[in-house]
Amino acid sequence: MDELREKTITGSFWVLLERFGYLGIQFVSNIVLSRLLMPDDFGTIGILIVFTTLSYVLIDSGLSTALVQKTNISEEDKSTVFFTNLALAVVVYLIIFLTAPFIANFFHNPEIKKLLRVIELIVVIDAFSAIQSTTLTRDMNFKTLSLYKIISIVVAVTVSIILAYSGWGVWALVVQYILFSLCRALLLWSRTQWRPILTFSKQSFKTLFGYGSKLLISQYIATLYEQLQSIFIGRKFTASDLGYYTQGRQLMQIPVDSLARVVNNASFPAYSRLQNEREMLKEMVRQNLLVLVFVNTPLMFYLSTVAKPLLVFLYSEKWLESVPYFQFLCLGYGLFSIIHNTSLTALKSVGRSDYVLRLEIIKKFLGVILLLVGMHFFGIWGLLYGLAINSFIELFLNGYYLNKEINYGTGEQLMGLLPPFFLSLVSSIVTLLFMKYVPIASIFLNLIITLFIFFSLYLLGSYIMKLEAFEMSKKVVNSCLLKKK
Repeated sequence: MDELREKTITGSFWVLLERFGYLGIQFVSNIVLSRLLMPDDFGTIGILIVFTTLSYVLIDSGLSTALVQKTNISEEDKSTVFFTNLALAVVVYLIIFLTAPFIANFFHNPEIKKLLRVIELIVVIDAFSAIQSTTLTRDMNFKTLSLYKIISIVVAVTVSIILAYSGWGVWALVVQYILFSLCRALLLWSRTQWRPILTFSKQSFKTLFGYGSKLLISQYIATLYEQLQSIFIGRKFTASDLGYYTQGRQLMQIPVDSLARVVNNASFPAYSRLQNEREMLKEMVRQNLLVLVFVNTPLMFYLSTVAKPLLVFLYSEKWLESVPYFQFLCLGYGLFSIIHNTSLTALKSVGRSDYVLRLEIIKKFLGVILLLVGMHFFGIWGLLYGLAINSFIELFLNGYYLNKEINYGTGEQLMGLLPPFFLSLVSSIVTLLFMKYVPIASIFLNLIITLFIFFSLYLLGSYIMKLEAFEMSKKVVNSCLLKKK
């Protein structure tokens, strides 16, 4: 297990560099573009991403994930999945192409027709490189994946900013998505040796589909539920309203999604190798979750605390309406989201895709009801209330099935959340009092000082309380630093 944990930590290190390098570049791009473009533009791109995200699920999960989870795979397996993914991508693109006029009418935005037909090409492009990416993931070669992703985003962002300066409007954002997928696909094909063979194995498809189809459906349900928020807002309210909400949600998701991907993406192959050693698997999942919660909880509290100066500093005052959405999402959704991701990753690793599917059907059916009822009575805020309530319920549903498989239930998970929650709450209150009674004219200086105050208090409290997650986090950081040297 030590060797496997070492490979996992090394993989996590490269995923960490990739994720924060990618997000750092995209983040700077978003800051620049938010000053060049209007909330309406981001609202329009938010609608487009609904459909590209739903389409992308077909090639980013299901059969591709089955290849990672399966103990032994053949060239027939890889080629079968490659041609299946490609066929699905083409079919989905044609469906979107033909229905684009109706989608534009639904959202009362005629510009969506052309934009959607262009941006949806990324689904076909990504299908060409899905197996190369999956193979590298299976081999835990996260270094190569990380470098290719960072190179691709640099190219895409540079061109996008130039186009935005030139007055391309929302098309600058569309080009960014297209270029990123195209560059990444070209790099993966040019620098990896795998090529498809002209074969399609019914047996391979049947075996992989038995596991992957459940993940595909469950991931589609989860993604559809997430994107329904944008669909509801885009349909009932203005593009500006959706732009404010989208900007707040994207900023919240940066740390949450990054941490989850860094640890869970690198850990999934390792979890899969331990699927027959349940005690060892439980301990690995438990330790990973403790570290994730230890890092994510203070981030959510701090971002919520400094939300107003942060958004003004990053995006300018025209985005002030995003502040309350951002604050609520951090504390009402971001705190628990990282636990959900870890629980589902563990269930996938032991081959229980049936549990994952069952969970998604139950959770998302309940979630849609909460969203619709909440929005009916309280508008956008009702939607947010429903999202938070359902996120809390998910803790117990996920924990029930995880407890059945590796004896790690909701109660034990929440016990790991309580100390970071308490320390973050205290640090947040002190930081708020400082901001109230010691006003600082410079927004940048204010953010730097509050960052220092908040995390100094949090880390000091962690040291005094001798939190297990604090010691584990130090070991992970030391290990990563040694690897870098």
